[in-house]
Amino acid sequence: MREDVRFSIAMCTYNGEKYLGEQLESIARQQQLPAELVLCDDCSSDATVSIAERFAVESPFPVRIIRNPKNLGYRGNFAQAIELCTGELIALCDQDDVWYPQKLKKLKELFLSNPSAAGVFSNGDLIDSSSRLLGKDLWGSFQFDTFDQMNFRSGQAVGVLLKRNVVTGMAFAIRSSSKNELLAMPSSWNHDAWLALMLAAHARLIACPEHLVGYRVHGNQQIGVPISLKEKCSYILSHGISGYIQLSRDRNQKEYRENALQFDALQVCLEKLGISSDDHLLIEAHAKAEHAHRGGALLSLSRLRRLPTVLGHLRSYKKYSPTGLNAAFRDLVL
Repeated sequence: MREDVRFSIAMCTYNGEKYLGEQLESIARQQQLPAELVLCDDCSSDATVSIAERFAVESPFPVRIIRNPKNLGYRGNFAQAIELCTGELIALCDQDDVWYPQKLKKLKELFLSNPSAAGVFSNGDLIDSSSRLLGKDLWGSFQFDTFDQMNFRSGQAVGVLLKRNVVTGMAFAIRSSSKNELLAMPSSWNHDAWLALMLAAHARLIACPEHLVGYRVHGNQQIGVPISLKEKCSYILSHGISGYIQLSRDRNQKEYRENALQFDALQVCLEKLGISSDDHLLIEAHAKAEHAHRGGALLSLSRLRRLPTVLGHLRSYKKYSPTGLNAAFRDLVL
């Protein structure tokens, strides 16, 4: 890859007037400026587009603003923005976070020094609605711990991603040659999770531990970090233990349903592409889907009736549940 490689930014907006200005300013302060910003707005009804247009007038790089004639939704809008990018490298960007000045420079360095890498994602800080540090990091919120980071770097990235997605779009960049991976993306998947798994399975994905972004935690974001201990305690005080157990059961059943839908769709996708039945990803997708279907069905049973199934599938919990064996205990007590 040439030293003069061009970086595009694929940004999606929807009613993001509250934080968009700060995000755009953080992009303008990059040590490595992008060659272009492609901003696709999904029918905002607030001042989002006006803010973007004002920024474009004085921006130190070209800004293309696309106003969708109809709402495409989060997944479709990002797929469109990525496709419209012309640079050799593409950084994904949300409307409500903050990029640290060294972000694009560091990502470019990693791509240049790792020619086989199809994608790079970084760690980041969690920030609140006023951009104050919360004292926690992005990877920690997903329980992407030292052990999983080591496995990820040693060639076991697919196994880590089968447990849960640890690649957040706003901290993710890809080579433009990876665009085609989105063509087969099922509607049940988010663009960042799909790209991460496909690149890990078919190419190489690099995990950068440096904190390159501030990930904003607030009530309106599309995909937030998992519920905190403080939030759990607050809910228990307001609704009691039984109320919290019911909330947890409903939330975990929903997660199981979503995982089952995603990995069923992945299997269909791989089979349509003519992937061999002994392909590693196809085998793992089938096993993950089975685990999700089984978990969702278990939580509809009485606790006593769950026991034999949970104990008989501890290996599956360890391999496919984000919290490992803790999820087995959870499924027994919820």
